[in-house]
Amino acid sequence: MPKTLIPFALILFFFHSSCYLGYSSGDELSQENWINADNTLTIWALADIQPRNRGHEEAFELAITDINDYVPNIDMAIVAGDIVNETNEETFDWYVQTRNSSYIEDWYEIIGNHDLKTDMGKLFREKLREDVNYSIVKGNILFIFMSDSERGKATEISDETFEWWKDLVINNQDKIIVVTTHAPLEDSGIPFSSFTDRQVINSKRFTDVLREYEVDLWLSGHLHLPHGIMHNIVEKDKYEGTIFVHISSIRPEVLGLKESESRLITFSCGSNKVLIQSRNHKEGRFASNHDRVFKLSKKYLCNPEPFLN
Repeated sequence: MPKTLIPFALILFFFHSSCYLGYSSGDELSQENWINADNTLTIWALADIQPRNRGHEEAFELAITDINDYVPNIDMAIVAGDIVNETNEETFDWYVQTRNSSYIEDWYEIIGNHDLKTDMGKLFREKLREDVNYSIVKGNILFIFMSDSERGKATEISDETFEWWKDLVINNQDKIIVVTTHAPLEDSGIPFSSFTDRQVINSKRFTDVLREYEVDLWLSGHLHLPHGIMHNIVEKDKYEGTIFVHISSIRPEVLGLKESESRLITFSCGSNKVLIQSRNHKEGRFASNHDRVFKLSKKYLCNPEPFLN
């Protein structure tokens, strides 16, 4: 395709694909009152902030304002990589300052390919967290975070980190498990995840484990695709029901035709269901026709019984 036609083709792609929703209407939310309003765990999942200009910075600032003003009771935020576009101290400081203007206190970030771009993650470690592959537990939910380890468009995860992840998954089958990587796994079913530069390299290491052990949610960004396209959320029965969730970019794309988006993920105490929503920050609204409810491998226990020796 001639280079002059590529931008036009992208515009057509995003406009056309956004018409194919591929999502339930959300009727199941009103038909069954399963959310415990007094005891939920709500996560703001965002990705690909990576500002190239002041307008892109304003998109993240607007997203923070939108959440602060209109979306209360979020417990934690997950940023699935590509916080910056160029690794410089000024942009990282801007991110931290903007992030800290949110009422959300708990933030969990990973390194994406752009966060490695020139310094191999040095500023990320200095400004955000030294340990870039880590896990946390909330109630009986185990969150596992894995960062890109090498430069390049694809997500590379070292064999050492893979073995650490595998041990965590095998030894925590009593928990709901949520994994975050920058790019999706190959064969996740997420659009373009079959492309080498749009996937986790050597994904088969992970999918071989998923065939035998339960991982409930796998969150990723990197693709910048609007939430309106089909197969943005895919449940894979052959991987013990893992639900692969694409998180669109906070950064607007294609001259603003792809607007700033993120996801809200809500677990309800005593329920084995999870609600996944899409938030449009430019318009300041949820896209209710993108709402999805999935069954988890087990109930969310906000106050699990302590382990006794």
